[in-house]
Amino acid sequence: MTQDIARTVVASRLVRNPSLELSRETIDAVAWDRRSILFSACNEDSASELRAFGAVEGKRIVCVTAGGGRVLNLLSERPKEIWAVDLNPAQNALLELKIAGMRALDHEGYLGFLGVRPSTARVATYESLRHHLTPGAQKLFDSDLSVIERGALLQGKLERFFGRLATVLRFVRPLGIERLFALDDLSAQKKVMERWHTPLWRTIGQAACRRSVLAAFSGDPGFYRYVPAEVALHEAIYDSIHGYLSNHLARENPLLQLVFFGKYIYEPALPIYLNAATFGKVKSALAGVHVETVTATVDDVLEHAGAASFDVFSLSDISSYLDPKAHDSLFENVIRAARPGARMCSRSNIHHRPLTPEHARRVERDRALEARLGVDDHACVHKFVVGEIIV
Repeated sequence: MTQDIARTVVASRLVRNPSLELSRETIDAVAWDRRSILFSACNEDSASELRAFGAVEGKRIVCVTAGGGRVLNLLSERPKEIWAVDLNPAQNALLELKIAGMRALDHEGYLGFLGVRPSTARVATYESLRHHLTPGAQKLFDSDLSVIERGALLQGKLERFFGRLATVLRFVRPLGIERLFALDDLSAQKKVMERWHTPLWRTIGQAACRRSVLAAFSGDPGFYRYVPAEVALHEAIYDSIHGYLSNHLARENPLLQLVFFGKYIYEPALPIYLNAATFGKVKSALAGVHVETVTATVDDVLEHAGAASFDVFSLSDISSYLDPKAHDSLFENVIRAARPGARMCSRSNIHHRPLTPEHARRVERDRALEARLGVDDHACVHKFVVGEIIV
């Protein structure tokens, strides 16, 4: 292994494919404000991706950056290389910051710096890390040090929405929210859930999930844009979360901790790269896994990389944000860029649009696993397309 590959590389660059013209609608949905961080925590369950992919050691992965947590979580299994891709340069800058912090800090310092634990030294820590960042990332954080001071992990638009939502939900905490998240026994949790299953609680829960509320406060048009109009979004989200809590402990879901409390309250359930049990494993992997950030669309990157380029496609929920033409183009390029035995995992909010007949013939889907992930995944609301790509 060469020295360049042996160290982690974060070299943000723009790859544009002039033959691919995204609609204004898609651009607005995917990156509606490229000057700010939209997603800062790890709100998707990387355990689902790892179940979908199987062993990734020594493999080449293309992965949507988003909050950067998915990239770092995948590092724990020692792939050969990860291309972290996002159309929003602020997301790639956040990944740079998380990598620089992990390389320099111990676990306690890392949690304090990012905002999981209290700290008064975040700006000073940033100043010590700043020279490890690219000029674009430096400019982003220098322009608003409050992101650092408040803890960058919880300063994305979505995470700040969760913070506001948690403030509203505080008024229903007398119903027993704290007790729910303190329980370590599923049968006891089910009894609590049974007492909650009232018209009042359903009305409160569904009100927070209506399209109008999400549009006004989350700033995330992609979350609901391509959910069919006949699907009652507020009912689907409420039922999905309620179904999850009937099968899994609330305290073990880091995303629901953010939704109800606006912060992480149970550290043993932290995502892989933040968790005390696995932090060292991820940090060690930084010394031997090539990571490259790319500011572009996944389509751009797959076009640039060429045929038979990747073994693993971690697509996050970007299908939720793409218009029909871009949606079809994404899966066309995934299939073209797949190596023999390559696997993909695509999520979508509430409803995953079907693949074209031609693309469907090229993906050997694991529908049993898709259904299982729909029940187990911490995000609660995602539908999956998982399988091996036939080349």
